[in-house]
Amino acid sequence: MTEKSPYIKEEYPSVDESETKGFFHVDWGRQGTVIIAYIIVLLGYFGIVANIILVDDRGLWIPFTEMDPTVLFWTYKVYPQTFYLPLLLLFFICFLLTYKEDIPHYGIKASLWLVPSLIIESFLWYWIMLVIQCRLEPNMGFCILDRFAKPFIYQFAHGEGYLNILILYGITITGAFSGMKLKQFIKIRRKF
Repeated sequence: MTEKSPYIKEEYPSVDESETKGFFHVDWGRQGTVIIAYIIVLLGYFGIVANIILVDDRGLWIPFTEMDPTVLFWTYKVYPQTFYLPLLLLFFICFLLTYKEDIPHYGIKASLWLVPSLIIESFLWYWIMLVIQCRLEPNMGFCILDRFAKPFIYQFAHGEGYLNILILYGITITGAFSGMKLKQFIKIRRKF
């Protein structure tokens, strides 16, 4: 009875325990690219805007307290001064996100989620600058509460905020569809 019958299939536990641990699996090949792309866009987009806008006519840095806060929410107004680099960065990241995916809808979906994250980051940068600026005033709490809602007003109560959202979505959709169409074109060319 110690011999194993060839007709009975017994399951043995796997030797590699890393395969059996947990039920959650992340494909870092795909998800890692999306996370890196988000980090590049979120830091690079506002980094380009801040590095160009925070310099005066003589080439000297101006403090962020003297900066126009609407620059964070209506970035389309500073595109000519930044040589359209934030738009190009956003376009190429969306292009690469969609081009790299086997199913283009995943890349398009990941690209479209960049716009809300950019809007949220503009709110966060404004609030960080607000806390640093209000720290110098005698009534810090009143200063923060007085200006806390301004990002919502800038973004959603003015037409410039909605225009900026439309421009951002237009660039992300254009970049994502360009990546999808180039991948389809290359697949068709490889067949012939």
